[in-house]
Amino acid sequence: MGTQLASWLDEHWDPGLTVREWWGRLACAGLSLPQLPECAGGRGWSREQVVARDDLFARRNVVAPPTGLGVLMGAPVVAGAGTSEQVGRLVPPLAAGVEVWCQLFSEPGAGSDLAGVSTRAERDGDEWVVTGQKVWTSGADVADRGMLIARTDWDVPKHRGLTYFVIPMDQPGVEVRPLRQMNGEAHFSEVFLDGARVRDADRIGDVGGGWSVALATLAYERAGLSDERHAGVNVPAGERNGLLDRTCAHVLAHVAERPAGSPDDPASAAALMALAERCGRASDPVVRQRLAAVWSLEAIAEWTRGRVQAEVSAGREAGPGAATGKLAWTTRLALVRDLCLELLGPAGMLDGPNAPDGGRMQRLALSIPSASIAGGSDEIQRNIIGERVLGLPKDVAVDRDVPFREVRR
Repeated sequence: MGTQLASWLDEHWDPGLTVREWWGRLACAGLSLPQLPECAGGRGWSREQVVARDDLFARRNVVAPPTGLGVLMGAPVVAGAGTSEQVGRLVPPLAAGVEVWCQLFSEPGAGSDLAGVSTRAERDGDEWVVTGQKVWTSGADVADRGMLIARTDWDVPKHRGLTYFVIPMDQPGVEVRPLRQMNGEAHFSEVFLDGARVRDADRIGDVGGGWSVALATLAYERAGLSDERHAGVNVPAGERNGLLDRTCAHVLAHVAERPAGSPDDPASAAALMALAERCGRASDPVVRQRLAAVWSLEAIAEWTRGRVQAEVSAGREAGPGAATGKLAWTTRLALVRDLCLELLGPAGMLDGPNAPDGGRMQRLALSIPSASIAGGSDEIQRNIIGERVLGLPKDVAVDRDVPFREVRR
């Protein structure tokens, strides 16, 4: 496989191509999402084969296949729970990088208790009318579609009254408001839905069967959040990001994000080791011990992802391994935050041109707290592991069998 893939890359990679043309070639060859089955535009590859592709593309310094929540969660969920018509219509734009999706799950009154969402969807012929509010939505400002969980039945217990949709974001009735974070960015948004419409043809799974589809989405999210391997150099996907018709050479030189896990990634063990060297602390035994912990958690995350991918490739749910991987990721990031600020000392309070390395590590430290919430809080991951791995009793829930309209909120 390695020789064939290298030959394919020799023949098809050209930095003079536009990003759109390059991603089109990858999609046509089944190399954008090779882990998907062939009927969904992939190649049915194992985790080891995907890693081999990633390593080759990274060594060649090519533009990576499209990334984002649609690729991470949307495509495999549609491939697994959608109809053949939905797979043929919704997956190809993600594989070709022309669409970006966001995740419309969390609400102000339903974060950790995702089954308690109160955004409603009411049937209107061949469409559904959606009203409610979502929050902590990554990339909503550039998203073409949103993976939406909405309540379609208020007379059954909360887990059984949910339905899963893929809703167009660019329409009347959808308002996106950015949420400014302490790192100065607005990566998250709140989304207000007021009479927004989604076709029944864009419903994934059965009416009232959205909870199982949501769980599958979350498993892919947790596994993917901790996966910092990239096949080459990342470029923001989607028409609204405005880069599809730039040449690959241009984006590589000006706007591309270097692969995570490399010294260019401030959260990597390699970057921390380099920082320790610059600060004259590389021989400090305590610092070396903490660097070893960061490196070890990177390795553990990689092994965990391999097990999760093996489960998915075998047609099983990702299972609690995804929760384990997500916890390893957030634990490592907390170690990274504390160690990088300690190494910087007083300079860790600086930002801008006077800060070491332009304040890259400082901004990272301010970004890391959000990781413990993204993809389900760390507390939720521990509950999953406790209940599904250790066999501990479930949390007491007095509303599990109560019709949702009778639940006090």
